[in-house]
Amino acid sequence: MAEARQHILITGASSGIGEALAQILAPDAKISALARRADRLSSLSASHPHIRGYQADVTSLESAREAVLRAVADSGPVDMVILNAGIYQPVSAANFDAEIYRKHMDVNYMGVITLLELVIKDMMAAKKGHIVIMASVAGYRGLPRSAAYGPTKSALQNLAESLYFDLKPAGVKIQLVNPGFVETDATSVNDFKMPGLISAQKAAEEIRAGLSSDRFEIAFPRGFVWYMKMLSILPYSLYLWLVAKLTGVDRP
Repeated sequence: MAEARQHILITGASSGIGEALAQILAPDAKISALARRADRLSSLSASHPHIRGYQADVTSLESAREAVLRAVADSGPVDMVILNAGIYQPVSAANFDAEIYRKHMDVNYMGVITLLELVIKDMMAAKKGHIVIMASVAGYRGLPRSAAYGPTKSALQNLAESLYFDLKPAGVKIQLVNPGFVETDATSVNDFKMPGLISAQKAAEEIRAGLSSDRFEIAFPRGFVWYMKMLSILPYSLYLWLVAKLTGVDRP
């Protein structure tokens, strides 16, 4: 008898890494793709018979719950959830707008919390499941123009680390994904050179390979990640000076 297909639920699946993951995982799984943009979801669903699209806003518990319930009704209990929905907008202190920061936290962090409320108890009760949280190397330490985005990714890193201690004894696998620069709609607004830039397809391939491993952190591209990790352990005096020099923000 053929092994039953896993049911994988992916948020932020209408573009970028989420869309690429849905397409690359669909041949071997049932994919529930959640996103706000109905037209993009329709195109994604049409691309593969094992992808179903569900319109949802991760900042709304009611909207997310309705989508998850429909997905479970259609494809069975969620075996793996990939919490990928997120936004990015470069910011400057000179034009400080609290609403931009609030929106980043609502989508990038609280959107993950919302979905966790909907799946984590069932996974723990079943003593199985797989949770994947999409953060970023931008969460390792503060970076220019990243004051709205970076803190949300730092929060997700801490969240994943903290949940690990509850989930592992319960038989639920949790992994943290920290990509570097990925070519997406979000990063297209950057007007600076992005070192180690890779395609969304390449990012999805890296993630797929990491999902079957025992690694807690899936981070790529390796060279850029190593560089960022080295920066993250520098003392503040050296780190702040070096990043300012490398990015040119020390210039008037």
